Amino acid sequence: MGVAPNSLRRHGELNALPDLRDFQFTFEFQNAIEPDISMRVVDDDESLSDSVLDYPEEFGRTYHAYHAGSYVYPNDLTEQERLALQGPIIKKLFDDRLYFAPLSRSNPPQFILDIATGVGDWAVEMGDLFPSSRIVGTDLSPIQPSMVPPNVEFYVEDSSEPWNYTDKFGYIHTRLTAGCWGSFETEIAQQAFDALEPGGWFEAQETEAVFGCDDGTLDPNGPMCTWFHEMRMASEKLNRPAILGSNLKEIFERVGFVDVEQLVFRMPLNAWPRDERLKDLGWMWGQNFSQGLNGFSIQLLNRAYGRSQHEIELSLVRVREELLNPHVHAYMPIFVVFGRKPFDGEIVE
Repeated sequence: MGVAPNSLRRHGELNALPDLRDFQFTFEFQNAIEPDISMRVVDDDESLSDSVLDYPEEFGRTYHAYHAGSYVYPNDLTEQERLALQGPIIKKLFDDRLYFAPLSRSNPPQFILDIATGVGDWAVEMGDLFPSSRIVGTDLSPIQPSMVPPNVEFYVEDSSEPWNYTDKFGYIHTRLTAGCWGSFETEIAQQAFDALEPGGWFEAQETEAVFGCDDGTLDPNGPMCTWFHEMRMASEKLNRPAILGSNLKEIFERVGFVDVEQLVFRMPLNAWPRDERLKDLGWMWGQNFSQGLNGFSIQLLNRAYGRSQHEIELSLVRVREELLNPHVHAYMPIFVVFGRKPFDGEIVE
């Protein structure tokens, strides 16, 4: 598997709530949620340049050094711990599934690519699930584990730049990357289409930067919705749009994918659901989201609005209070969209 030359080897009503009732959510509910292998170690000759590991520090957090400043979220141990817990929560929401594209277990893709792999948990699990496949994970920071299945490799790479892989992939995956790209369509979806073999699949599992609520318990002008509105505006200002999930299906179709399917899940934001599975999910997601608020906000709101660290952290106190209040029956929509690259000579309507 060839990689890009610049890769380094591994190691008022402004806040009005959206009407999500028309989406076909994947798990069943009554109108709304009811309240209540062998391992390998990376060799020494695979060591990384010191410059990639020289993380800049700001606001008491560290950030990626490769293409410093292009990604506004931290990469420090606190964020790595949060990401390590985030993946299993998403997997639990998906009924223990890592993917939804119709991949063959008996004849799996030879090459699989995970874009913005983070701490690499998805790539490692896919390596265990498909031991005959080669799994490649890319990210701006080398924060993945050193002990991984023998068929899993990680690279430091900026996936917004041109991809120069020498082999074609059978499956490409993204998860929770909203706010990472100037244009998901041109930087990721189009490049994924070009990097896939005919018949290969691309799948995006992405949140939407909105809170949903079906019973009026979330104030559209309260702390949570005000914060998310400001985050969306700041993301637009810095050319890293946070609205992604609801646009995925149209993006896939415009790029040229066929057999495009969309699933939409609801992730509760605290332990308010009566259903025990959703209550557990909501508690975990709420805690994880609350832990991430500082990292989500500090650089973005400072750059966009010039706010001080103290101002931002003070505003987040009320956001956390509302976020974890079980009387607020809020959720986040999570979109899963997958599509296939047509075969050569296939007639596409």
